[in-house]
Amino acid sequence: FFADLEQGSGETASALGASVALLGGGVLGLEGDIGYVPGFFERGDREIVVPGSFVTSLTGSVVLTLPLSVTRESLRPYLVAGGGLMRAEAKENLSLFPIRSTMPAVVLGGGAIGFLSDTVGVRFDLRYLRSLGQGDDFVLREGPRVRFWRGSVGLVLRY
Repeated sequence: FFADLEQGSGETASALGASVALLGGGVLGLEGDIGYVPGFFERGDREIVVPGSFVTSLTGSVVLTLPLSVTRESLRPYLVAGGGLMRAEAKENLSLFPIRSTMPAVVLGGGAIGFLSDTVGVRFDLRYLRSLGQGDDFVLREGPRVRFWRGSVGLVLRY
């Protein structure tokens, strides 16, 4: 049972995040990613959930990409698959169904990275994140409960 009282999880929301990736010239790489979605359970036209709900994800992924010998420093597509943790918090006005849960999570996605110079580039991707297993509170006790798509565009700095 999951009480999304405002049905805010179905709404579009902005997210903040950062990633660190280790990509060589071959096809495999590694990535660490953190994302934060404020107001995840809130919906603008209702006032059931107290402002301050959020979902945070911390994941590590394997990156599968085309080798540099094929892309030649042009747009380099990639796929990611991994796992980590997802933290969800929300509270409604009466505090009957508070959510404070840390759950295992999986992530699947893909995108592309391209460089504008030797050190600066851009990246865009689309990822599906989903919680698994048991949460550690009354409301998110069993099964997959939090899932969403996250699209991103970001600045890339190469060292």
